[in-house]
Amino acid sequence: MLSSMPSSRLYRSLHSVAALSVCLMSGCSQGFFKKWADREVFGIIGQKSQIVPGAEDDTLLSVTPPQPANLAVLIKNSETSDFLGDRAYIEKGARVITLADALDFAVHRNRTYLNRKEIVYLSALTLTGTRQLYSPILGADGSGTYTESQVKTGVNNLVRSKTLTADGGVGVDYLMRTGARLALDLTTDFTRFFTGGVRNLSDSRATVNLSQPLLRGAGVLAASEPLRQDERDVLYAIRDFTQYRKEFTVSITTQYLRTLQAREAARNRYVANRAAATSIEREGALAAANLRTQSSLKQIQQGQLTYERNWITAVRNYEEQLDDLKVALGLPVTERIILSNDELKRLEVVEPRDDLETVLDTALITRLDLYNQRDRLADTHRRVKIAHQQTLPTLNALVGYQVGTPSNNEGLELNPKVRRFASGVDVDLNLNTKPERNQLRASQLDEQLAQRQLDLAEEQLRNTIRSDWRGLAVARKQYDLAQRGLELAQKRLEIETALMEEGQGTARDIVESQDRLITARDLVVSTLIDHVIARLQLWSDMGVLYIQKDGSWVDVLNNEKPKGES
Repeated sequence: MLSSMPSSRLYRSLHSVAALSVCLMSGCSQGFFKKWADREVFGIIGQKSQIVPGAEDDTLLSVTPPQPANLAVLIKNSETSDFLGDRAYIEKGARVITLADALDFAVHRNRTYLNRKEIVYLSALTLTGTRQLYSPILGADGSGTYTESQVKTGVNNLVRSKTLTADGGVGVDYLMRTGARLALDLTTDFTRFFTGGVRNLSDSRATVNLSQPLLRGAGVLAASEPLRQDERDVLYAIRDFTQYRKEFTVSITTQYLRTLQAREAARNRYVANRAAATSIEREGALAAANLRTQSSLKQIQQGQLTYERNWITAVRNYEEQLDDLKVALGLPVTERIILSNDELKRLEVVEPRDDLETVLDTALITRLDLYNQRDRLADTHRRVKIAHQQTLPTLNALVGYQVGTPSNNEGLELNPKVRRFASGVDVDLNLNTKPERNQLRASQLDEQLAQRQLDLAEEQLRNTIRSDWRGLAVARKQYDLAQRGLELAQKRLEIETALMEEGQGTARDIVESQDRLITARDLVVSTLIDHVIARLQLWSDMGVLYIQKDGSWVDVLNNEKPKGES
């Protein structure tokens, strides 16, 4: 029972509550709400990430925008890039970025990658609101009015009255997972008269109401569906992001290696152009001595013009790919960077240890997007049951209890003797079930669709893995052929050069052999990169390419050994 309190204490209490409310509304900074939300959201993400393979690190536990890139910690390029010609200044003093550096920049600065992280955050943020709906929610409100009036009751008689009226309430609303709703309310209406014989009047009530669905909407299955689905959606978002990380790492690695390939192509064309210029000098001297025909000389000169055009185009292509890579890494395109050529030296051709059937079985077990497809099918099974339950009549049990104050009460006293109890049922026979019928049928079709989508996803994965496997095998054969082609091209050029020096060769043969050597050098680099990318893509599509926080992949690839090795 609440004891009676003087009106002056009530006035001070109301003033204090008002002041606190103003403080809460205007005094809490954005930083306070940010920390509050982050603490709850990251707690959810951290907990659910522990059950997703590859998501156990703290990658998702921050969505803070990155600071401006600091490239000063990277090594400066001290070499001269003559093969870039008048564009060599783009690499002068440039910072050397390794593949590991590139991946680290990408996972902290790539705009699409950061967007995907925020999608996971927003999914968990939505869950915090849904969780609150299924927990006790406290509410409080109130108002106060001061009234002063003057009434003439006679010729020279004026009556003045002053009144302070206040009302307020506090309550708790609790939606339980069984569908029951419990509401507790404490309200009071208080009036103080500053004139007249009556000083205070008060009317307070404490109310408890409980409602419980018994048919339609009853039980944990139906009542907790919004909460259950949002919980699962967060898990789906984490899985999707984890699978995306694998694909993203392969994409950045591919772009990095292709940019290195473009740089090597520019170098090869520069070397070919310089070799052609040397041949022209030699052939020009021989033509002046009538040891070569002018036609032969002109043919080599035409070839040299083609080499120069190809070289200029190759340099431009390299610059464009380098700028595209900067954007992908989240770096300003004006930054001067150079990719580490040591990365090409570290590339190896490594065969997978398992056979195709094992790889297919592994992919069907480990791919996180398939986990989501299977769980979404389970979601549709559940929604069909809920839709069927919605066809039932509405039958809700209702219970209410209220304690009030005696009449002419001057304080805030609650008297248990002034009480009211009520119970009953709320019934709706739901005679028009066509909307519920339609919803049920739509849910059944959604279930069929989800099953087809799962079947399609599994078949598409099998198709992708088989294609990756064939691509890896072809990449290995192409690399072996490129190696043999390079050896033949080098030998042929040596032979043609010797024949030219002896006066037995032709300009056409020397130009053609130089072309073949350029193509062979490009093919060795490109097919090696093709094989490495094909291997990474296979591991990513299998779902076993585990990514660290800095974007690098872990021991799955490093532990590979050729077949037959222990």
